[in-house]
Amino acid sequence: MSSYIKAWDAYRVRIPLVKPYHLSKVYGTLTHSDVILLKIETSDGIVGWGEADPGGKEFTGDTPESVMASIHAGALDSLKGVELENWISSGKKKDRKGSLSAACDVAIHDALAQQKEIPVWKLLGQKVRDEIDLLWPTSSGTAADDLAVIEEYAAIGFNTYMLKMGDLPIADEIARVREVLARLPDGIRIMLDANQGWTRDEANLFFAAANDLPLILIEQPLAADDLEGLCKLRENYQLPVSVDESLQTPDSAKNLLAKGAADVFSVKISKNGGLQSSLKIGKMVAGKGKKVLMNSMIELGVTQCASLHLGCVFKNLVDCGHAYMSTLRTSDDVTDFSSLIEKGTARLRDAPGLGINVNSSKIKQYLEDEHHDS
Repeated sequence: MSSYIKAWDAYRVRIPLVKPYHLSKVYGTLTHSDVILLKIETSDGIVGWGEADPGGKEFTGDTPESVMASIHAGALDSLKGVELENWISSGKKKDRKGSLSAACDVAIHDALAQQKEIPVWKLLGQKVRDEIDLLWPTSSGTAADDLAVIEEYAAIGFNTYMLKMGDLPIADEIARVREVLARLPDGIRIMLDANQGWTRDEANLFFAAANDLPLILIEQPLAADDLEGLCKLRENYQLPVSVDESLQTPDSAKNLLAKGAADVFSVKISKNGGLQSSLKIGKMVAGKGKKVLMNSMIELGVTQCASLHLGCVFKNLVDCGHAYMSTLRTSDDVTDFSSLIEKGTARLRDAPGLGINVNSSKIKQYLEDEHHDS
């Protein structure tokens, strides 16, 4: 019998953000990173780590409270005894979904890669890059707010910015993005994210007014299930449309591709069910000539590092910064992932597994709830 899971522990931790993060009118303002960490111990004594990053009822349908409730009710009881190799091979054949499955998937990849004394990316494919540039998001607000953030972070190497929208009147949003673009420092690029905050009429007004602007993409301008509306935006305007909330599983990616609803696919490991399901989405998208944006869910370092391993094997990343800045936005972290970031770029370590260290004392410091297999 190959190596199997001997024991597991789940911890909910809640760490304040450095600054509150205001998104669209759909999501309001976030103040904490609220995640569930999963620790597994294998039959040969290896420890692997995973992380569930619930996005909320409006985003992924789960919350930290609901994920922990499911764990207390036995959602992870079948994890004990699972063979690491079998989990990964079965994940290549069937799709997994949800943040808890993602936590299991990442922890098992971490443990198996350590056992094989290889980095996680070698379980996913061929590495095509060692490092990825980062983006920095701004809260939904004014052009002055955006420009202040851009000035601060451009000075330390960030060249891509995601402006959150979907809260202000469309006329104000149009004026805001035009002012930002007019005053940008050289070499700085902009993408937008409406977080499902616009109606079809509002999206059409914005796209028509912004169609000539040099934007990388506009993410999730409409409700997640309005694929017809997304298709019409792509038909009528040249601005690239990115999907995030619309993209939950490989099946949803297949449907989006078939309908022609997106140019860019926003991959988040926790949203998309783990490394294997996310890898499947990326390959499917690449096969249709589409691009991937590596995005995040206000994550801690475990998911951020797993996402970095995945991003380093994708050939079809959008040519811009990607979302590996999450631990820089929290007041603390339970890992040392931030040490992989320098001057707006994240670089993988050449180490077995995920290649990061987890600080147990930090888990205790920010612990909200816990559950153990015994």
